[in-house]
Amino acid sequence: MELVTPRLRLREFVENDFLALCEMNAFPEMHTFERQPPSVAETRQALASYINNAIQTPRTNYQLAITIPPSDTVRGIIKLSSQWEAIREWEVGWAVHPAEWGKGYATEAAWHVMDWSFKQLEIHRLVAFCHASNAASVRVMEKLGMHRDGVLRETRWLNGRWWDEYVYAILEKEWKGE
Repeated sequence: MELVTPRLRLREFVENDFLALCEMNAFPEMHTFERQPPSVAETRQALASYINNAIQTPRTNYQLAITIPPSDTVRGIIKLSSQWEAIREWEVGWAVHPAEWGKGYATEAAWHVMDWSFKQLEIHRLVAFCHASNAASVRVMEKLGMHRDGVLRETRWLNGRWWDEYVYAILEKEWKGE
């Protein structure tokens, strides 16, 4: 799968993306709200999983590299995964290299993946989660037209304590403007 936006190319991961993923994961700020930085071995395992997911049928997980042409170097990742098949609910998530923050790349990538998912996968509901203190992700979700469905209390264990997270969602009829 590949999606091309006005400024980005979203493509499947390949083995040659390993060093770029390691470099991106080396920035502590990439993991402020999620987890501890992954080890080199964990990064290699994640990349192998991304590549393997691309050949699964039916496909229920998509992990796409965000690149900024003309370069083909990974500058972020966008994920889409089936959450609840019976109600056609999927989850979207993203991470962008800190050097690219504030440029709208997460919003642009997510918008195109969302549009593709509503049209091609015929999903009913798309959700996204974020640490309750992650104001940047909240802004992205709101720019995408998602609505805060609620607060999940103390669902994230990070740095020795529990944290709340927000759940945002958008329905198929909202995406289509019905």
